[in-house]
Amino acid sequence: MYCPHSSIGRAGGFGPPGCRFESCWGLFQYPMKLIIVESPKKAKTIKKFLKNRDYFILASKGHIVDLPKKKFGVYLEGNKLKLEYYPIRKSFLNYLKKIKNRIEEFILATDPDREGEFIAWSVVEFLKIKNYSRVRFYEITKSSVLNSLANKEKINLNLVSAQKARRALDRIIGYTLSPILWRKGIGESAGRVQSSALRLIVEKEEEIKNFVPEVFYKLEVDFGDFKAYLVENSKGKFGKERLEFLKNIQNRVENSEFILEKIVKKKKIISKPLPLDTALLQRISFLKYKVSAPLTMKIAQSLYEKGLITYHRTDSFNLSKEFLGKVRNFLKDYFDFPKKIKKKFSQEAHEAIRPVYLKKELKLKGLEDKIYKLIFDYTLSACSKDAVIEETKYFLRPFSAKEISFLAYGERLIFDGFLKFYPFKIKFNELPELREGSLLKPKDVKIIEEKTKPPARYTESTLIKKLKSLGIGRPSTYAEIIKTLLKRNYVSKEKGFLKPTPKGINVVNFLKENFKDLIDLKFTANMEKDLDIIAKGEKDYEKYVIDFWKFLKNLL
Repeated sequence: MYCPHSSIGRAGGFGPPGCRFESCWGLFQYPMKLIIVESPKKAKTIKKFLKNRDYFILASKGHIVDLPKKKFGVYLEGNKLKLEYYPIRKSFLNYLKKIKNRIEEFILATDPDREGEFIAWSVVEFLKIKNYSRVRFYEITKSSVLNSLANKEKINLNLVSAQKARRALDRIIGYTLSPILWRKGIGESAGRVQSSALRLIVEKEEEIKNFVPEVFYKLEVDFGDFKAYLVENSKGKFGKERLEFLKNIQNRVENSEFILEKIVKKKKIISKPLPLDTALLQRISFLKYKVSAPLTMKIAQSLYEKGLITYHRTDSFNLSKEFLGKVRNFLKDYFDFPKKIKKKFSQEAHEAIRPVYLKKELKLKGLEDKIYKLIFDYTLSACSKDAVIEETKYFLRPFSAKEISFLAYGERLIFDGFLKFYPFKIKFNELPELREGSLLKPKDVKIIEEKTKPPARYTESTLIKKLKSLGIGRPSTYAEIIKTLLKRNYVSKEKGFLKPTPKGINVVNFLKENFKDLIDLKFTANMEKDLDIIAKGEKDYEKYVIDFWKFLKNLL
């Protein structure tokens, strides 16, 4: 149902609940079904697919309740945990209360993750409604929306418990450690995952500071079309001894002819990438366009709400059977696939990030267009065939010192496979075609001096990769973590790299000295695993939070 007086910007939905005029309440000729989503843009997209007057749509605009801003909000009553939630979207709740008795069914279509599940639970809990159902849209297309509405579920209370536990843990840590940092004038806040991420950045800076470069040398023979390097005794020697050793060989071979003694060729598979999960999308967006993680997530949210990509907060690499069939048909002009194929990806409802339609050119602008095309190309790469290269090694010996061997290495692309669509260019160093026994005269023989390089600072991309590899945080939280570190002035950006500020270094040093167990990386990763266990219903969230609270008190 559409109300002529409502505005998506003002009311956040379609139908009488968004109207300022009582005359529109007369539109309720019979009980209606209310679909609740999170964003007005998502509501607008879904509205296109539902022409039936039985439905109207309302957007919550995010969370509707939360722990209080100026109070702790987490309490123990005996052996029971109490979380004191307060409405933060009063106008939205007032709308729902006003029309509650006119609603035939509350259809909770908030995002298909823990936070979306919590929002759905919040509606049920605060309105005390029983006539509800839960639907999950992993993509916002007509077929997906109608299919979900035909297969309604109930709220997954295990996911709600995991979200409650996460929020309680973050509040307990924040309210315990942040005041200590304030009083000592060290920093503004500390957080469960935030502090671990900051620790990684600070410790990387310490590695760089303590790094002592070593000079090393290698002997290069330049044949014009390619270069070869000494392979015997070429590793493990530094300094003057190494330099004198190479000078002696240089003098012996610089005027000598070389014979191409042996050619070794070998085919090598370059595996196609996995489909996109949230962490990988954030990483490749930064690598390709230097777009920050928070901005990438904002753009992905918009693309999802417009019905152009699947849900963007996911750690799944799954692709649906339906999509795999479509994309293989799309790629048939490029590759021959066997009729019967092994399932490369599991086919669950919760998918990787992918385009909804196999159409690259859409009416998008700016970064939205770039990020969409990046997702499109990367998905095609993940569904294509592996690439094949040919590795070539030339083993050469100088006539003046036949006991010495030089090696030239090259690669040649034989079958491009996924590289047809891969959004990053890969260069191959191809050797010229020569035959064994060929005689070659070098153009130059010289000693190359190089220094070992210090480890690089983290970029947003490499920090996200590291956090994920350690099992710290969730893909959907990485953008907010980086945003908070920059906002608190714990970290600054220099040429795209994350560098800790003196304040950030002081915070980490203080926490390591006084709360080393709390910001231990393995400890933080194990907490994330525990939250996953709670989400599966295999651990009681209240007991877990209470036990952690007692542990933290013992550290003080």
